[in-house]
Amino acid sequence: MEQRNVEVSLSPNRQGRKWAEHVCYALIVILNLSTWIDLNSVWIELPLIYNSTPEGWTLPSILSLIINLANIFPIIVVLIRWRLRERFSEIPYIYIIIIVGIVACLAIGLFWKETLYIFGAQRSYALITAVFALGMLDCTSSLVFCDYMRHFKAKYLHAMFLGESFTATIPTLLAVVQGIGGEVKCIQYNSTSPFEPVYSKPRFSVSVFFFLIMGIIMISLIAFVILRVSPIVELAKADERINKEESIETCEMLLKFGEDTPAIRKLSTTTPKSMTRKEFVIIQWFNVINSGILYGCLPTVITYSMLPYGQKAFYYCSILYPLAYPLSAMLAWFRQTISIFWIFTGSIVGCFICGFIIVVACQSPCPIWADTTHGAVIMVLAWFSSTFILAYVRIASGNNIKLYWKKESGLFYFGFTVQTGIIFGVLPFFLIINVFKLLEDRQPCLTYCI
Repeated sequence: MEQRNVEVSLSPNRQGRKWAEHVCYALIVILNLSTWIDLNSVWIELPLIYNSTPEGWTLPSILSLIINLANIFPIIVVLIRWRLRERFSEIPYIYIIIIVGIVACLAIGLFWKETLYIFGAQRSYALITAVFALGMLDCTSSLVFCDYMRHFKAKYLHAMFLGESFTATIPTLLAVVQGIGGEVKCIQYNSTSPFEPVYSKPRFSVSVFFFLIMGIIMISLIAFVILRVSPIVELAKADERINKEESIETCEMLLKFGEDTPAIRKLSTTTPKSMTRKEFVIIQWFNVINSGILYGCLPTVITYSMLPYGQKAFYYCSILYPLAYPLSAMLAWFRQTISIFWIFTGSIVGCFICGFIIVVACQSPCPIWADTTHGAVIMVLAWFSSTFILAYVRIASGNNIKLYWKKESGLFYFGFTVQTGIIFGVLPFFLIINVFKLLEDRQPCLTYCI
């Protein structure tokens, strides 16, 4: 009887802790919305933005270069962390990233159409300056947000990746509500004049879109403040220090099942494995290559690879391929880690599909299957599948490092390799597009590929 009373008295505490775990998980998801949602919103709004800017088709490559020039800030953070070592704290940088992200989205919403005559041509100075600020902060978020997760148990790492995946999904859903917009119709005002492009109007403007994104980032700031000042982390027992003695197998089960499983308690007595330095270096190199191609090369050529198949194909690609990341995060919920062999295989397959997209872009304005429905479908599928495969490889690689690599700096340098890859991916294509002008764009309402 006495034992039963003890169990009953403990039940509310267990339920309260479970509630705290769910709240803590949700707060981490909301916090990580601020990592890339602003820059992802810029790419998703490109079908509406590029027509109203003097840069036109070259805008994606210019923005990609601007974002990579902003990598000077994460390099500075790496040097600061190396200098301070254990005294380094990522907390101030997270506050800076979120607050400046709010201000930059406000600036884009107010001034994205503003231009100035700079270096011999009209330039979208307000948009480019704001994107530079966002790039400086979002690129740094790959480092400091990953570093922040070292304080939490292994199962909360998935919350970070899930939040990151929603940074593309939420703007995509907003774009769907916003309407196609940017769809071109060719109108001839009289029998002697040439056809002129007229673009359809969205349900709400680019400015309203970015004001909504600004509001989401403000919610992320509130979530971070709650994590910092409230006792929710302590109530959920989410601190990584509590988890130091658990085995690798236990951590893997924590990612999926939680801590109240009998198998967890049994596994806690086993000897943990560890990742070798060679395996750690291999994963980081694959992360550089995959990030360079997926986040560096591809964004610079999206107009050249999709617009030859029509404005609508470009729009649907901008809407659908960002959904690949959250789907890969869902797959990672069931399969958290993969072996080096599958990291290698997934990287090869994903990079091969990306290579196909780049080849098609280089054939612009008349690539294979241009102006056909099946060509548009194939290209949208290529964008979606390459993003899905390489995003999953990235998530699984991050889980491997969290679980198997014993040094706390593992996730910090995992984020650093993402930015390193992006730098090496963007620079050659910026030169190809903007300096050597080897890619040719299509002018609306002209006939091609006859």
